[in-house]
Amino acid sequence: MTHWVEVLLEIVDGPQRPVMGIARAIHADNGPRNVYDGHYGIVPSYVGFGLGEIRLFRFGRKTRMESLDGKPLFIADGQTCWVFQAGHEDPIETNELNTRIPDPGRDLIVSRPVEHWARPGLTRPMRPIEEVEFLGRRCWNVELQTGSKSPPMVLTIDIETGAVLKQTSEEGSAAYVDCDVSDELPDSTFIWSGPVRMPRNVFAEDRAREVERSKNNMRWFHDNVSAQRIQADVLVDFTPTEVRRDPDHPDGFEAHFEKGAGRLWRRARSSEDWLLPVNWTAHYPTPIRAWSTDEFDWACALGLGPGSLTDATLAQLQHALHPGQDVVGTPPLNPQLHEKSDSP
Repeated sequence: MTHWVEVLLEIVDGPQRPVMGIARAIHADNGPRNVYDGHYGIVPSYVGFGLGEIRLFRFGRKTRMESLDGKPLFIADGQTCWVFQAGHEDPIETNELNTRIPDPGRDLIVSRPVEHWARPGLTRPMRPIEEVEFLGRRCWNVELQTGSKSPPMVLTIDIETGAVLKQTSEEGSAAYVDCDVSDELPDSTFIWSGPVRMPRNVFAEDRAREVERSKNNMRWFHDNVSAQRIQADVLVDFTPTEVRRDPDHPDGFEAHFEKGAGRLWRRARSSEDWLLPVNWTAHYPTPIRAWSTDEFDWACALGLGPGSLTDATLAQLQHALHPGQDVVGTPPLNPQLHEKSDSP
């Protein structure tokens, strides 16, 4: 019986002899796929199997992916990675930590660090390890648990070299179509010595292109549609969809309308400062219109930007809220905010 630790010792440092061949992925046809990722600072680079076949070289923790016509797609020497992108001759020089390789096929492209396999309760065989034949080679077939709620993953591992020849998961499968084992490969296989782009510069270049594209689109709109300010009346339904009340202030309320697009407030008439939230829309500070009647202070905000709540609309709203009650003043609203806006 083959034990998991025996297999793990073979795969954790990558293939022990150079393995090369043609590989391809079959992506699962189960609808749109959501890939969640988080990063801080430098934007990561992405590598993976496309829709066609690629040529894949592996030796230890080193990798080379290239198209069938010999154009490099991804090179890694165990520490440094070079990621080639469409439309650029020079690759991005980065490291494995800042390189994202989604499934299917991640375990064919790189060897996961030992920390991945050492996670308690995860990445463990779900049944006895089988010995099978794949591409004419003796292999282990290992079905692994990859998470408490995740479906299993199956790895087909070459016994002689420790190379992962096939990976099957919920996202699909990736495998060598044919492979050869060699005694050696030139060091240059896993190194890029030409010009490179650095991730921080790539981010700045991408951002500059995005800004320029946005400017060009706006310029096109001004030239082909209109360069004038475009304004039109909009019908707003101020009927509340949610009302909140404070037992300590029985006459007051906060009401949301248009599914949170606007808010309406009321309190008992007071000369005290009225502090209302101004950070709940895309326009900061959210413009708020406030007024007072003999009994109450009122306020309303609409998340459509400054000037969206016009005097005419406000007059209609006041008539609907307190018909026959005149507006007699304005409550002291968010005085600290007004002080900041008035300061030089």
